[in-house]
Amino acid sequence: MTDTSTFGFPEAASRLGVSLRVLRHAIRAGKVPAPANSAATAKLTPAWFDSVLEAVNASPTALIRTPAYKVAPFARYVGTSAWRKYTNRVREYAAYRASVG
Repeated sequence: MTDTSTFGFPEAASRLGVSLRVLRHAIRAGKVPAPANSAATAKLTPAWFDSVLEAVNASPTALIRTPAYKVAPFARYVGTSAWRKYTNRVREYAAYRASVG
């Protein structure tokens, strides 16, 4: 007989509709409350899950992962030979910078 009062991180992530990686990242970033035991085989309680739902309702972006790069990918190559070689990308990047700020 299985214990239905507790569940693990994969079940919690599937109930929230996100991947396990996004849930773990939100816990580490402090966007949602951390469980008492956050080991790989943690037993999560329904009370913890309710607190996560409250945090998500208070801040809808709590379970959305921001992109790793804040700038356009081609901007990382400023000053390299790739920057001089691909003039069309330089123009596209200049248009991107003009539209952002």
